[in-house]
Amino acid sequence: MQKINAWRCLMLKIMITAEDGYQLSAVYARPVGESTGAIVLSSATGVKKEFYINFTRYLVQNGYTVLLYDYRGIGESAPNNLKTSASYMHEWGTKDMNAMLNYMVEERKHTGIIWVGHSVGAQLIGFLDQKQHIKKVIAINAAVGYWGYFPFPRNIAVCALWYVIGPLLIKMHGYGTMRKIGWGEDLPKNIILEWRQWCMSKNYFMKFLEQKIQADRFYHFTTPITAVYTSDDFIANDKTVPLMMKFFPNAPQEIMKLPVEQHTRHKVGHMGIFRKKFERDLWPLLVGVIER
Repeated sequence: MQKINAWRCLMLKIMITAEDGYQLSAVYARPVGESTGAIVLSSATGVKKEFYINFTRYLVQNGYTVLLYDYRGIGESAPNNLKTSASYMHEWGTKDMNAMLNYMVEERKHTGIIWVGHSVGAQLIGFLDQKQHIKKVIAINAAVGYWGYFPFPRNIAVCALWYVIGPLLIKMHGYGTMRKIGWGEDLPKNIILEWRQWCMSKNYFMKFLEQKIQADRFYHFTTPITAVYTSDDFIANDKTVPLMMKFFPNAPQEIMKLPVEQHTRHKVGHMGIFRKKFERDLWPLLVGVIER
């Protein structure tokens, strides 16, 4: 355990062990004084936990204890050589997310936890076992990733990624060199191939669910979900966000479209809402949603 920042909060760098023994890098941050609640902040695909550090500090300043982490194959949870990784994307939900929730419940004794998931960080919450300890989910830009549901010409670029560029990168390098094309962190072969398979289907990962849990939806997930998406995100849009929420048919839901043009002149898109430049414009809105 390593203390990495003590400015107005206690921020500890830790390792958390998943059920299969995989070591996951995480940061546990809490206020110096009393905490008003606990949050698990779960990343988007190919995004390191450090991207969310400033937003984590903001949450701590608002009284929250926060856990954020790297999925297997990402950042400090990745092997030195990605070619050696045998990890799959679905394990982020079945193993890594469960490891984080178990840590918060069993090691830190938190309950009534708020799950803040960015993109895939909310999509896979149906795999959580101890979901009775989650009070609510805030799903940010969580959407069905089928390329055909994206607007032109973005859909053409994403189509090229899955049909041509992705397979070519793997053939050339043995893993997904996503940094080269500006799509986040590099990804192990199995992870990018599984992600590709999901994003090439109109039903997204429904087929995988049928194979894994013998159902086409997360019918057992009944925790309230608030889905927030930014108006200038081509991935999370008016079609893909409601389709994603259909994966949780028995969860009370509210879908909120955030009109970013009313709050900032800057582009926000799929990733931008967590950037520090939106600390005064958009972060108070997110905290408002969390606290409702």
